[in-house]
Amino acid sequence: MSQSADNIPSNETLSILVPFRNEFENLPKLFSSLLALNHRHFEVVFIDDHSEDEGLKLLQKLIVENERLDIRFSIIQNRGQGKKEAIETGIHRAIGEIVLTTDADCLLPSNWIEAYLVSFKDRNIQFLAGPVMSREQSNYLEVFQQIEWGSILLLTQYGFALDKPFMCSAANMGYRKEAFLKVGAYTGNKAYLSGDDEFLLKKITQAYGGGATGYLQGNMVWTKAESTWKMLYGQRARWASKWRLHASFSHALLALIPFLIQLFFLGSLSFCSLGWLGLLVFFYLWSVKILIERKVLGRVLKDFGLHHKIKYYFLTSICHPFYVLNVGMQAAFGKIQWKGRNSTQFN
Repeated sequence: MSQSADNIPSNETLSILVPFRNEFENLPKLFSSLLALNHRHFEVVFIDDHSEDEGLKLLQKLIVENERLDIRFSIIQNRGQGKKEAIETGIHRAIGEIVLTTDADCLLPSNWIEAYLVSFKDRNIQFLAGPVMSREQSNYLEVFQQIEWGSILLLTQYGFALDKPFMCSAANMGYRKEAFLKVGAYTGNKAYLSGDDEFLLKKITQAYGGGATGYLQGNMVWTKAESTWKMLYGQRARWASKWRLHASFSHALLALIPFLIQLFFLGSLSFCSLGWLGLLVFFYLWSVKILIERKVLGRVLKDFGLHHKIKYYFLTSICHPFYVLNVGMQAAFGKIQWKGRNSTQFN
């Protein structure tokens, strides 16, 4: 069956960059996901960020076992340290005019490349991003992460719809190599542990305008859920820590408003000390909160085929203010750690 003109992908060359560090358990699943992609031809550049496990040897074995003419695999060593340096190392090796990035713990949809190339047919488009969702849901911690991802995706899509994008994930992201180099990549923010996605998004938006960006709502990438609350707090604190680094009033405001909303609900506990009228106000506020979050986030997750029991939305709505306060405090005052490194190693 022939494709319509609107659905014919761009014929530009394409490279996929995968920075990794200590990903022995995840690399085989990602590799299988890459082999299952429909589009041909393309290259995959793995950038080893000084791994301390057997992931590099495993990856070399997988490449030898799956040599094929229509996918070009290569592994290179990060010339510096950290994810930003790894991406820059990979960019200079990549042959593609279009660059896609993902993480080593992700699974990709089979039409992942085509969805990007169809949109990149518009030569004005310089940057695209898509949704990311944790894939496990066997316990409350994993369900909590999916519900939280729903709120993240809602805010992300809202920013792109207004041509004022302010957040995205490097686990599902693409851009023109020329644009990456033109805006100076990560110059000026390499000292920060996080932000390889949002710093680049901000630079490209400033250089080309919000209309040069886009969001591929239906092009979902699935990532691995964090296995403990401690790991989840650490990851989210690392993400939250980059908001104060943007030197932008709008970014600061977008970070502050959700935090203040959660503080308001925590503060509403004081109504309980004001007698029966205070209790009524307290229960009314929290009932509205729970119902709205259930309806809005439930609809977001439903679009991706995810359905959770009402009790999980109730629990998440109750826990979330305490969770946000904890993450915010850790991001502001704690030591940010990732892959065996901490923020002070990059300053």
